[in-house]
Amino acid sequence: MNNVLTLRNLLSMTQDEFAEHCNVSRISIARYEAGAEINRSNALKIASACGVTVDYVLGTEQSTNQDLLDTDLIRERYRRDPAYRLLFDAAENAKPEHLKAAAAMLKSLEGTENAD
Repeated sequence: MNNVLTLRNLLSMTQDEFAEHCNVSRISIARYEAGAEINRSNALKIASACGVTVDYVLGTEQSTNQDLLDTDLIRERYRRDPAYRLLFDAAENAKPEHLKAAAAMLKSLEGTENAD
């Protein structure tokens, strides 16, 4: 099984956002998440956009350092999302455990502005 869904979830992106981020069609992303074979061209695009190896995208290599992968993907989310820009600036040199804690806190807060 490939790691496309894992990568998309780590970036907290919709399929449309992830497809745009990787320069791959949303339909292709949906197919890959359902288990379709990924062509090398799209695997390279996804790997490059997410900062991982093609083998990781294809599922033939498990990440040897999940903390680094998580940290890089969290930083990418902060970098690309204007709502998180201030956090990205603050998180540039943060330790992985602090980034994970901040990401968990922010994820728990998403949507709470509509709770009132």
